Amino acid sequence: MNSDPEKRPNSIEIITKLHEWLKIIGNMKIIENRKIIENKIIKSKSRIKKLFLKLLDIAESDIKNESGIENKSGIEHENDIKSACDIKNESIVENEGENRIRKQFLENDEISKTLPMITEKLNDTYTSKRYNISEIRRKFSKIASYIEIPNDI
Repeated sequence: MNSDPEKRPNSIEIITKLHEWLKIIGNMKIIENRKIIENKIIKSKSRIKKLFLKLLDIAESDIKNESGIENKSGIEHENDIKSACDIKNESIVENEGENRIRKQFLENDEISKTLPMITEKLNDTYTSKRYNISEIRRKFSKIASYIEIPNDI
């Protein structure tokens, strides 16, 4: 990496290069979820910047924050740093959860085709298909940093 900050690659260039390397080593699951990963990186630039600096073994004296003050401790929150493996595991869990939910909807659509149609107007009546709402609610209620990875993967 160039010592001149203006000549250093920006985060998108680094992401693109990492994706090229991942493609070469056959890590297709992460490549398929590129948009998700890029969104996470864009939202947490400082953590990703620190991760790249750690991965590239930049000396602590070269690490500077946005204000130009040296960061003597290196990385402030090591817990905030996620490895590519962690990101891969999160994306796999997300896909499995989405697939389970998608299957529920498809199964219910098939079941509803065999049920008799209601032809009367139901303006004041609530009608619904049977869905496992608790799983959907759990998926949307979790904060990204607290996602649990099931042991049965």
